[in-house]
Amino acid sequence: MSLTKNEILNFSEFCKNNDYFIPIDQLKIFFEYKKLKNLNNFEKELLYLYFLIPKSRQEQVHLKTLINRYFKYSIEINDSTSYSVLEEYSDEGNDLHQIISDLNEENYDKFDMLVKGIIENFGDIDFSRPVSNEYWLNQIKKSIKYQETMMLFGNYDFDEISSVTNLINKNKFNNLLDMKVLEILSEERNKAKDSYQPSELEPKTQLSELDFLYTDPNERRILLEQTYKLGNKLAIKFKRHIKQASKGKLHFRKTIRKSMQTGGIFQKIIMRPKLLRKPNLIIVCDISGSMALYSLFGITLLFGMVSRFNSIKAFVFIDGLTDVTKTLKQLKKNEIDSVLHNWNSYVKGDGHSDYEASFQELIDENKKLNSRTKSLIVIGDGRNNYRNISEELINNLNNQFEKIYWMNPEKKKYWNTGDSQIKKFDVISETTSEVRNYNQLRNFVNNIDFKKTLK
Repeated sequence: MSLTKNEILNFSEFCKNNDYFIPIDQLKIFFEYKKLKNLNNFEKELLYLYFLIPKSRQEQVHLKTLINRYFKYSIEINDSTSYSVLEEYSDEGNDLHQIISDLNEENYDKFDMLVKGIIENFGDIDFSRPVSNEYWLNQIKKSIKYQETMMLFGNYDFDEISSVTNLINKNKFNNLLDMKVLEILSEERNKAKDSYQPSELEPKTQLSELDFLYTDPNERRILLEQTYKLGNKLAIKFKRHIKQASKGKLHFRKTIRKSMQTGGIFQKIIMRPKLLRKPNLIIVCDISGSMALYSLFGITLLFGMVSRFNSIKAFVFIDGLTDVTKTLKQLKKNEIDSVLHNWNSYVKGDGHSDYEASFQELIDENKKLNSRTKSLIVIGDGRNNYRNISEELINNLNNQFEKIYWMNPEKKKYWNTGDSQIKKFDVISETTSEVRNYNQLRNFVNNIDFKKTLK
């Protein structure tokens, strides 16, 4: 018996419904390997799926349980960290045989040197950027040195049994390699944190100028409470200007008639009605991996706004848009971070940033409001995973929203480098501001002028 494509896709959907996301690109690799090796054995296919997809021990356990539940098949595998030393590894000029043998003997000297060499070859890493260690890991995994290391497991003429054994070795080694890279990144980030602390600031101003990325749990709690209040303030500010904007131009004839009742004295000015429909404010927050801790502050700002008024709608996005307005209204303040705990439920495709797809969905959502929404606030770094952002999308955004205000948590010196495409949005934004700490966030809120939008 062999697994069909539909069975695998149905299993992928089953995993997603049980808080386990299988990336599309990984499924493509699975199907390609299945075709290449002409696999038609149910057990071997599940074994390959089991070793290909998970990136950590915890994920492996989770996937193993899901396979058991869905396929009614229990994967029995030796979970030790030992490697099978295949004869092919001993080819002349290949270091893999020695590396594998050392790992089996728990001698990590050469392995550690190998990992440090990969990181050093990658170049300098700036931990002041608003990205997680996992982001840097993913960047390192794309480097030539990293890929050359993993190629040590390729270019062999294996039979089918040895091929599966090599795959098991490769995945174990890959997991170990990634964990070691993350360990070194964590150590280096802690060093950067110590050197970054703004000790020259006065104690009273230190917290408000501290980068959100470098806050400890207690500092974060205080700043999140203040961020919530800023969300309230911004919502009230918007509501106030809606009321002011609801007064139209002077109705001259009615005003004159009214004055006749008081002997020509203008005691009451009659204004024409202006707004036939209540304008809406939309705020969207990027919660992709590159946004790291800043997403939590962004979600808190959203929560502070939608908890005040119904005319404010909130969305989050990764590679697609999700309306979280009702979700936020049902939460308590101490439950805000639960939105990010359900990260997988907001993934629409491969889990990587896609501003093109997300903003196209935003435009479609805005059209459903049956009126042109006046204001849009975006929280995001504009990093699009090297995907294209079309001029058509930019023009459509510009036509849909009269004013766009953008908060970017990344340092300005990194804007428009790598996969950042913030310059495309900057053209149509009323303001594009660096917002990395509480002072910058407060200034952003204070400087928004809805009067210009609602006149």
